[in-house]
Amino acid sequence: MIDVIVFVKDGKYTGLKVSGHAEFEEEGKDIVCAAVSVLTMNLSNSLEQFCDDKFTVDCSDGLFYLVLHDRSEKSGVLLDSCILGLMDMGEGYSEFIKINLQEVK
Repeated sequence: MIDVIVFVKDGKYTGLKVSGHAEFEEEGKDIVCAAVSVLTMNLSNSLEQFCDDKFTVDCSDGLFYLVLHDRSEKSGVLLDSCILGLMDMGEGYSEFIKINLQEVK
């Protein structure tokens, strides 16, 4: 199961933590894991390439963790888009992806 925790502050997404494995198919053929990886890595690369906002990212040992320190309109749209994609996948593959919102201070 892939666990996604979406961080929310004042009604806006500020980051996410993704961990686990879908186990939809054997390693190398798991389209669910591949799609989640593409969405999250593209988010990190896009923030770095297109935004000046500061953010923290950790991608190691099956964990993806990203938090925006500043949320501009650009970085917000990129983050919102990634989370939208993950939520859409969660609807179609609910037995493989669990998404929870976590309010942060």
